[in-house]
Amino acid sequence: MSSAARLRRAVICSAAIALSAAAAPVARAQQAPAKPEPAAPPAVVMGKIVGPDKKALMDAEVVLGAARAFTDKKGRFEFYPTPAGMHEVMVRKIGYRPVRFRVAVTAADVWDGTIMMERTAQALPEVLVLDSTKALKNFRPHWIDDFMARRRAGMGTFVDQVQIENSMATTTAQLLMRAAGISSYSIQGLDQLQVSRCGGFGANSKGVVWVDGARAESSVTGRFAVFSQFPPERLSAIEIYRGANEIPTEYYEPSVCLVILLWLNWR
Repeated sequence: MSSAARLRRAVICSAAIALSAAAAPVARAQQAPAKPEPAAPPAVVMGKIVGPDKKALMDAEVVLGAARAFTDKKGRFEFYPTPAGMHEVMVRKIGYRPVRFRVAVTAADVWDGTIMMERTAQALPEVLVLDSTKALKNFRPHWIDDFMARRRAGMGTFVDQVQIENSMATTTAQLLMRAAGISSYSIQGLDQLQVSRCGGFGANSKGVVWVDGARAESSVTGRFAVFSQFPPERLSAIEIYRGANEIPTEYYEPSVCLVILLWLNWR
C-alpha cells in the first residue's frame, strides 16, 4: 500500500471515530425519561366537637383556612383533602366560646381529635343592636326602636337576647315565667299558662301571642301551641303585658288580659 493510500485510510478512520463520539449523547437524549415518583396521598383532618357535658354538638362551624364544615348530629367533621403543613383551625357555635388551635399534618397523615366547647353568653342585643347608632341603623330590624321605646316606658316585662341565652331555658314558656304572676305547665303536649291578672282566663279574658308583629294565636284557656314552634334559640326578644292597663294601644283588643310579643332571630 502506497503512503498516499495509508494517509487516506487514517483520515477516514479518525472521522468515523469522531462521528461515533458525537452521536453518543444524541442517542442517550432519545432514551425515555425516568418515571416520576408517585405523589403521596393528601392528609385528612377530622374530629368531634362536644359540649361541657361531653355530648356531641350538631351544626358547630369548623373553619380550616379557606375551607369550612359543619358538624353532623354526632358532632363529627372532616376536611379531605388537606395539604400538608401547619393549619389554623377555629370552631364556633352560638352560645359557646370559640375555640382556636393549630394542626400540623404531613402527607398521608390523619389527624382525628375531640374538641370541647364551653358555654358562654353572647353579649349581642342591648350592647350592639338595641342601642341606636347611625352605624347600625341600616342593619337592624324595624321592631327594635319600638321595643326600646316601650321598655323605656316601663310598662310590661322585657326579655332580650342576652337574658334568653343566660337563662338556659329549654322552652319559651319557661322564659315567660320571668314575668311576675305567670306560671306554666305542660298538658296534652301544649304549654299552658296561668296568669294572676287573667282570673284563670275564660270567655271574656283571653291571651294573644304575636310573632314578628303578626297575630299568631289566641286562647281563652291559657293553652298555646305556638310556643313549641318558636323555642328560645329562635328568639331575639320577648315582651309580656298582663292586664289592659299594660297592653300597648297597637296590640289592644277588648277582653284581652295577656299579650305576648315574640321577636325572632334576624342574624
